Amino acid sequence: MSLIHLARHGQSLGSFHEDEVREGILSKRFVRDDLVWRVGMSDWSPLHEVADAWGFDTTLLGEATMDDMTVPPDCYEPAWERRDTVGFFRAIYETIQVVLLAPTITFSRLRTRGGFINPLFYYLIMASCTLALRMMFELPLIFKNPSILGPQLAALSHRTITMGALAVVVLSPVFFFCAIFFTAAVTHLSLKIVKGAKEPFEATFRTFCYTLGSVSVCQLIPIIGGIIATLWSIVSYFIGLQKVHEISAWRTFFAILLSTILSSMIVMIVAAIVILGFRIKV
Repeated sequence: MSLIHLARHGQSLGSFHEDEVREGILSKRFVRDDLVWRVGMSDWSPLHEVADAWGFDTTLLGEATMDDMTVPPDCYEPAWERRDTVGFFRAIYETIQVVLLAPTITFSRLRTRGGFINPLFYYLIMASCTLALRMMFELPLIFKNPSILGPQLAALSHRTITMGALAVVVLSPVFFFCAIFFTAAVTHLSLKIVKGAKEPFEATFRTFCYTLGSVSVCQLIPIIGGIIATLWSIVSYFIGLQKVHEISAWRTFFAILLSTILSSMIVMIVAAIVILGFRIKV
């Protein structure tokens, strides 16, 4: 059965399995006027209107109280969504932890319509800071062995190399900003092509931001960090897309495969146009 999405006073409470909703009714976490929706429904409905049809005990449904006017903070995933209450750095740590180690639970309860700003901010912070730290670790190695940069750049002075690294770090947020929108857009288009886009683009974008932002810390692992980050990101956003859009594994697989092909084609076409334009000018 598909997950059940619950909301209260315009705020998402998360997505839950039937057993979780049943337990929530028993513990008074959910009340009769909470709005529910699952795949196959044309619109949201109050919980008490569908409870009987879904096999829930309506006699246990309580009325909303003043304490219910705010959404319980433990309903939000990941922790970055509630950093105002848990703290900035703790929110980062917990988000990395749940995305990398418990992606199934995390993305099952991800708010699919929670906005673009929060996940984008998280991704830009994580990706940019990770790049900056990696540059700090790698610069001494480059100074010691300039041949790492290749024969054309090996003759550059330490000052030039340092200035170049600083320029990369400063401009990285712009690159990451463009890259995440491009990646999410192509992937969402691929999901639509394979008929797997059950949620709007916003949901796909949020999934990629939290996945790639969290996985970026793997880049700090010496030598094999890039390989680990790549493999872990594939696994994480595979699970994320499957849970967020509530689609089968094969639709998710073909959507990711198709997005990889489309992204490569677009990059090659753009590169060819740039090279052709440069040659024409020369």
